[in-house]
Amino acid sequence: MTATDQFSAHQQIIADLNGFTEFRELRQAAAYQKHEKTLHKLFHSPHIYQATATAPRLRDFLRVVVWNIERGTQLQGIIEALNHHPILRWADLLLLNELDIGMIRSGNRNVPQELSQALSAHVIYGAEYLEFTKGTGDEVNLPGDNQAALHGNAILTRYPFSDPQIVRLPRCENNFESAEKRLGERLAILVTIEIGNLHLLAVTAHLDVVNTPRCRAKQLRGVLEAIAKRQSNISQKVLLGGDFNTHTFARGTQFRALKSVVRIFGTSRERLARSLMQREPAIVELVKAGFDIDNFNDNQPTSSSLVSALDDKSSLPAPVRWWAMRRVGPEGLRLEFRLDWLAARGLRALKAGEAIDKSTGIESVNPQTIKGLTMDDTPLSDHDPIVVDVKIKQINEEAHQ
Repeated sequence: MTATDQFSAHQQIIADLNGFTEFRELRQAAAYQKHEKTLHKLFHSPHIYQATATAPRLRDFLRVVVWNIERGTQLQGIIEALNHHPILRWADLLLLNELDIGMIRSGNRNVPQELSQALSAHVIYGAEYLEFTKGTGDEVNLPGDNQAALHGNAILTRYPFSDPQIVRLPRCENNFESAEKRLGERLAILVTIEIGNLHLLAVTAHLDVVNTPRCRAKQLRGVLEAIAKRQSNISQKVLLGGDFNTHTFARGTQFRALKSVVRIFGTSRERLARSLMQREPAIVELVKAGFDIDNFNDNQPTSSSLVSALDDKSSLPAPVRWWAMRRVGPEGLRLEFRLDWLAARGLRALKAGEAIDKSTGIESVNPQTIKGLTMDDTPLSDHDPIVVDVKIKQINEEAHQ
């Protein structure tokens, strides 16, 4: 099927299903059953973009980047950063969230395919959603129409890979009935990366934002169950990263929004800042499963939001909304969150200068969050990328033992 045929098929599905307003009604409809096999393939089969010629940029250790690139709306700046930033350019494994294919908000570009070509890297892409709208906020008024109308996650690698797998996660949000109407659910991508004699399991996931910490923990357990099924033994080496949306709030209902308002304005700013960086149950699940968190993260915020711009404010009663905005003031209250994480099992994170790549002279760096990435004064994403280095030679020596 050509790209044009694929786009037409997606548009036909959207046209046939757009008239339904309830997800339960949709699932029982003949129109849905007509497209069910196509949708199953779309949501469960990885999209592979093979680079024609690729080679790792570092040979003596592996640099890993986790980054939510906010749909790829600033794609040229993202490509520039991943090709020229003094730290990011050396990453040979990238775990990425929020990549569009054929969405008007990102120029109807095929973001994973363009990244593959520009970075000379293989891409394994999983479609989270088939989008029925142009997006949120001002995006709904953009001129033009979506083409493929896909949104999802990807793993990029300059190493050979095998056994790519898409795993759908437990549903926390009924996105079909939301203002940003879409069909699908959150997912994880699993793929084996072949580094010499090492077979490393790389995983990325994107957890729900408009729900509860408990539900995000449930989704993370779904990821861990998929990893367990893939592993031949518990000591097998795994790198897992992504946007876990660990903002510590329960969202999605008026009651939860009210609780959030009480928490924000009933807590001192210093104490609130500390509480926003506390680890959600999803992160606790990783620790319980034997993953190293402390040595793979610097615990700096990776995203921020103005209280005056939070989605939940629209669900507040008018008097409460007025009171909250009055307390915030015209400039708003900026909250900072650690939403993005990297975790590993059977691996050790390197420290600054601990390893040197002989072919380039590049030294390893401490695990860190890269702040302030912009192009023409425009942020490249609403998330900051996080970076960690892992020693390759040590890994390969262990593989022989």
